[in-house]
Amino acid sequence: MSRPSDDDLPAAVQALADPLAGELGLEVLDLVVKGQRGSRMVRLTVDVADLDAEVGVDIDEVAVLSRRLEDALDDADTIAGGYTLEVTSPGADRPLTRPRDFARNRGRPVRVELTGDAGELTGELTAVSETTLTLTTDDGDRELDLDDVARGHVVLPW
Repeated sequence: MSRPSDDDLPAAVQALADPLAGELGLEVLDLVVKGQRGSRMVRLTVDVADLDAEVGVDIDEVAVLSRRLEDALDDADTIAGGYTLEVTSPGADRPLTRPRDFARNRGRPVRVELTGDAGELTGELTAVSETTLTLTTDDGDRELDLDDVARGHVVLPW
């Protein structure tokens, strides 16, 4: 089997990572392949697949996925030369852009940046669908079309 081209490399890594993450109850949120042949950086951001989970991914799950993915990449000889693999959980301050990102944060205070010059809103994220989200603000509930949301962030307590 030949190695994937530079353009196809992220998809080839994703094809190996997704089922391994799924076996652990995890979801690959982001995958980045950077660098030149022989010194690549492969970075995966993973979280629990269950949107209603009480806790996020733990360090042991990250370590297991990292070992399994490294073995799979080496066995398939996917990446020419040396590479560094980094598997991490999402940070508390990462941007929320997809419906799943928002759904993971129901019940938390969020700040939503609206598209154009519409400004921003802050409130408790109370509902999320594929196309809308609902914030409970000081002025009452606001339903927003996700097309009108540039990004959101969890409001951290510190």
